[in-house]
Amino acid sequence: MRTATAVKAPDQHVFARVLGKRPRLRTTKSSTVDQFGLFLETFGPPERAKQRNGNLLFWNFIRKDAAGGFSLYARVSRQAKLHPHSELEVQLSAGAGVTSFRNWTALRLAGVESGEDNPLFIGGRAFVMEPIN
Repeated sequence: MRTATAVKAPDQHVFARVLGKRPRLRTTKSSTVDQFGLFLETFGPPERAKQRNGNLLFWNFIRKDAAGGFSLYARVSRQAKLHPHSELEVQLSAGAGVTSFRNWTALRLAGVESGEDNPLFIGGRAFVMEPIN
């Protein structure tokens, strides 16, 4: 059973997924290591950018009021063959508002992993995905 705090916390900050925009690669504010499949279920498929030493997998988000945004990203070698059980270190990078971004990310990951929250794309979620022009 959820506590009142757990239910209220994700609603305080609603974020929308942003597609087609390069990730923020500023100083990393935090990192999380978990299975690639959990990130896929929680945030949807990542965008990919090729780099000299491999690939960059990333998810961009913006706050509902458009006052701030953040990126989750992972650097993966070209030789790496990712499958849902692969361990992946994902970095969080943002300008301001890092605490709310980090808390929202942790709550989403924990909620999907524990079964309290539905994975992305199942049920009526408060996520919007649209390309940026």
